[in-house]
Amino acid sequence: MKDYKYNYNNQSGMYRERIEIKQLITTLDETLQEKEEYVSLGKFWAMTKTFSNREILREGSEKFENDRRFVIKYNKSLDDFIYSQTNTFIVIHKNITYNVKEAINDNDLRQTITIRLNGLS
Repeated sequence: MKDYKYNYNNQSGMYRERIEIKQLITTLDETLQEKEEYVSLGKFWAMTKTFSNREILREGSEKFENDRRFVIKYNKSLDDFIYSQTNTFIVIHKNITYNVKEAINDNDLRQTITIRLNGLS
């Protein structure tokens, strides 16, 4: 699709949730002790996509899983976030902290990023 054409599936009004993405960083303090802290990568407008609750049978027991994902517009500063192999990122949405399962560059077009969440932190 051409850049100047209207895209019904990607309107700016659909990005109405504010999220903050943070990364876990290990640093050394003045006593040379390792210190882990979350550093903010920024606040972004996001579109919330939810799946209905579903039953998952694992090891003979029933477990309910609420699967949620956020879609944000692509930003070059988030390349490390997308291509990171470790799960050291969290997303804060309405004062609720979620662990990031994976971040995907949709269709490798650098237009949107889908963030799948693992659950509450």
